[in-house]
Order: sequence, then structure tokens, then C-alpha cells
Amino acid sequence: MKTRTLYMLTALLLSAAAIEPSSADSRGNLSYALEQAVPSLAAAQDYWSASRLSLQLAHERNRLHETPAACDALAKSLDYYRMALARETRTSLGEFGAGLGDDDGMREIRTRFGCAGATA
Repeated sequence: MKTRTLYMLTALLLSAAAIEPSSADSRGNLSYALEQAVPSLAAAQDYWSASRLSLQLAHERNRLHETPAACDALAKSLDYYRMALARETRTSLGEFGAGLGDDDGMREIRTRFGCAGATA
């Protein structure tokens, strides 16, 4: 029941932010709504959703040319993804690595977002 309410609140926040006109005053509304929704999902231990919304936040911050905030949201998305995997597989969180990773896929993603440590 609590999780259902959380989903409905998140959907409402995202819907309201999405229908706002894209004026200079409201262009950060989606980012704000996402920032507000992610901690609630994490607190409810819905790490899959928290990861998806954090990635969506990273894309939105990137669109607004807020590179450091985009990279931070990208890192949080990956952290929540690892937490979800660890919980689902009952594996130690440490076995899934840390940080933004250094494999080819993560280097490419960091490059797209302009994150430090990205090499083309």
C-alpha cells in the first residue's frame, strides 16, 4: 500500500513537471520533480526505480548543460542499480564495483555526459 502511494506521488510529480510550459522559469521543473522523487524511492528500497529516475535526471541535467549535476545523477543511478542487483541476487554490494566504472561502456557514457575521467 505504501509503495503504491509512492508510485502515484512520483507519477503525479513527473506528470505535472512534464506539462509545464518550457519557459525560462519552468525549465528546471522536471529536474526538481525527479530530485524530489528519487530519495523517496530509495527510502522505500525501490532501487530499480530510483536508478531509472536518477538516469532520467542525469539526462535532464545534461540537457540543461549542468554537467557536474548530470555526472552526479549518473553516478547515483549506477549506485542504485548496483544496490538493486545486490538485493535481487543476494550478493555483496562490493562485488558490483564502485564509482562510474572504467569499462568501455562506462567510458562511452561518461563521454556523452562530459564527466571527468571520460576519454573518447
